[in-house]
Amino acid sequence: MVFRRRVLALCSLSAVALAGCNARDDDSDDGDPDDSDGPDPDDTDDDLVDIRDFGAAVDGTTDDTQAVRDAIDAVEAGGTVYFPSGTALVSADDKAEEGAKAIEVRGNDLPDDVTFRGDGEESVIRLDGGHEDNHGLFSWKPESGISGHVVRDLTVDGNRDEQPADPENDDNGLNLGVSEAGSDDATVDIAFRDVRSVNANTEGFTFLQGGCVAERCTASGAGKHGFGIDTYDKVGPALPPVVVRNSHASDCDIYGIDCSGGTTVVEDCVFEENGWGAKTTGDVVEAAFRRVRLANNKHLGYQRNDTPTRTGEPATVELDHVVAQSNGDQGFRFGRDTEYTVGTVTALGNNSGADGSGNIAIMDNATVTADEVRSFNAEAGAGIHYWSTERSTISRYVNFGNRNGPFDGELEKLVVQAIDVDVPNDIVDSIATGPVPSADEVGVGTGG
Repeated sequence: MVFRRRVLALCSLSAVALAGCNARDDDSDDGDPDDSDGPDPDDTDDDLVDIRDFGAAVDGTTDDTQAVRDAIDAVEAGGTVYFPSGTALVSADDKAEEGAKAIEVRGNDLPDDVTFRGDGEESVIRLDGGHEDNHGLFSWKPESGISGHVVRDLTVDGNRDEQPADPENDDNGLNLGVSEAGSDDATVDIAFRDVRSVNANTEGFTFLQGGCVAERCTASGAGKHGFGIDTYDKVGPALPPVVVRNSHASDCDIYGIDCSGGTTVVEDCVFEENGWGAKTTGDVVEAAFRRVRLANNKHLGYQRNDTPTRTGEPATVELDHVVAQSNGDQGFRFGRDTEYTVGTVTALGNNSGADGSGNIAIMDNATVTADEVRSFNAEAGAGIHYWSTERSTISRYVNFGNRNGPFDGELEKLVVQAIDVDVPNDIVDSIATGPVPSADEVGVGTGG
């Protein structure tokens, strides 16, 4: 495998994301959004646009689509579109139209520095039932650019149970989404903070453009993925990544987070009780997972699927303090056309369904350079199953209680410099968790 020095080093992704995304927004440390009651006291009558002033009933029965659109059209730079407690019901104009969206914010029509906010969990935007095609609920089309937009303290409900459209047949059907900009040099700076996405017909949050941030967000009940990211062929690798931080996805039919292309940073997150936890693909340029828990997913915790790279070179994926725990198949599947840099990863009690090869699999032509790999209590298979054609190096391998021993597979290309075995069972849980958050420490309402 041949690698080149990339324009944007993974070790700097977090700094790039913090420096470039929503620098104007100073209210990310407001504590629990559910403590708010009515408009923010910092909002003035001049810059607050209340959707009720444009005719929204917010009663969950009346169609408030036009009122919401009119309120958005009326906001000025620095202003706030306010969604009070209650349910604003919205709909596409034609429920049978392919690709339609109920609410779309267009960069060429709306000023920069706009906030869309509610009062927390009780401020709900819900898609009306009966859409024959998978329709978008609340989306952003950057066009020539969008800067300083903040979406916060809202619940967005895709009303999946009342949509006849099959989520497997369409890529729309998202609750919140940012589409690609009109050109690679367009500035996109959109942040979602303390936002709940529930019952999306396909994806809870969709990002097709770098420069987006999801912070303290929660996605649940999606027909596909909680968070879907694919910026490959839409932005260059030197542009800001998509950042998902302090967030949580659960009960999603496919992935908690699907990193399908481009550049992504995932930090301090939990993806649990989904079909799969996390994925990277052949369209990924760079991805970083730091302090992430992948737990109790039906299938794998993390996987690189078996599609060949389309970027022309191997992806770079960094994992540090990532725990894969009690997943039905492997905890980690390190896979095709990917160079992995690992600080510490821990696989604990995976493969209960015995469909995988153990706790950790290193497959295809993957290369792994790891400081420390921990593998405990694989319910079936070995601690590490090695089946890569390329060489990998693990500085320290800690294993205990794996059903079929510490290793299996073709081990000639795996170099392990130090091995610890027979770790006392009473300390396995403590060393497995480390600085990785639990579900009650991330997502909406966990503070800034």
